[in-house]
Amino acid sequence: MASKERIPQLDIFRAIAILAVLAIHATSRTLAETLNTPLFHPFLYINKFSQFAVPSFVFLSGFVLFYNYIDRPLGGRTLLTFYRKRLTYIVVPYVVFSLLYYGLKLQAGHAWGTPAGEMGAKLFKYLWTGTAYTHLYYIVIIIQFYVLFPLFLWVLQKNRRIAAWAPLAGLALQWGFVVLNKYMVRHDLWHLSKGSLSISYFSYFLLGAAIAVYYPTVKSWLVPSPGSKGRGRTGLWAVLWLLWLAAGIVHVELWYTTYTDKTVINSFWYEGFANAHALLSCLILFRLSFLLYGAGRSLFTRLLVSAGACSFGIYLMHPAVLYVYRRIDFHGGYAAYSLAILGGFLSALLISWVVVALAFRYVKPAWILFGSAPRRSAKNRTDAGVRSAGKTG
Repeated sequence: MASKERIPQLDIFRAIAILAVLAIHATSRTLAETLNTPLFHPFLYINKFSQFAVPSFVFLSGFVLFYNYIDRPLGGRTLLTFYRKRLTYIVVPYVVFSLLYYGLKLQAGHAWGTPAGEMGAKLFKYLWTGTAYTHLYYIVIIIQFYVLFPLFLWVLQKNRRIAAWAPLAGLALQWGFVVLNKYMVRHDLWHLSKGSLSISYFSYFLLGAAIAVYYPTVKSWLVPSPGSKGRGRTGLWAVLWLLWLAAGIVHVELWYTTYTDKTVINSFWYEGFANAHALLSCLILFRLSFLLYGAGRSLFTRLLVSAGACSFGIYLMHPAVLYVYRRIDFHGGYAAYSLAILGGFLSALLISWVVVALAFRYVKPAWILFGSAPRRSAKNRTDAGVRSAGKTG
């Protein structure tokens, strides 16, 4: 079977998504600290507008998995290889970082004297739920998708035409869960954390699957081609950009009203605009990645590719950098505060990026911490999916 065309532009997609993750985490404290100040609205925009980050990674994971496996026979050998790679490059780093962050929690809380049994029970819960630290829930979501993936793949291989309806099916299942969970919670029948369950992200994962299955057909629409007369497509993309901006702005302003006026708004409005903005973000980022990659391979583009290639390691490591950075005592007015937040963002990005890149270059077992290493030459680019699926999804 011929190998699939490698899509290096996806590293730019990862880079943009990881920058959004860092923006969210770098500004996580600003919403409480700047409320009722002139800084609140700008920081709210940075934080809430960037909420497309995790859905975009879920979308990319769905795209990469189905792109690489849709034409492969779904046999025992394929599944064994699939799960062996995910265990090696996803689960092992997840467990290692969960242990490290649990140790950080114990150190911060001066809780090393906790009874061993209690520590073991907490650690098991943290590993099972992805709560050893605030960002690790995402890895648990991706592992859930890995468990479900063979079923999805089998269905789409049986009838590929179903892929056209997959995003709608994902949307229906996702919203069915959102509605059911809301009213079940209201009646005290159950309480499930939407953010820790893969069904909360079905629309993004299956949108990625649909685009992967039809990629040869939709490539000319998604990917800009020099010299093409795509006036209609250009107009459509302009509409999508405007809708993306509008959905993001409305989502932010809903939160602004809630924070400043203490207005109670039906949670479905938040869910709806966040979902719309994230779905549009998946398409916008996909298109933007190809535009940036084709922009003469500038230094900026090469840096984005490098950051994207290291994105899984950056994702795992950056909260530890922020934790240390926030122990620095900053003083000053609004300008100094803003620079301190920017410093946290840049520190989390650059320190994590450099450490991950150097580890991959000079430390052979770096995969234990950061997953599979970026490819350095065309000779070893034999499977576009192995690393791609491991970059935060």
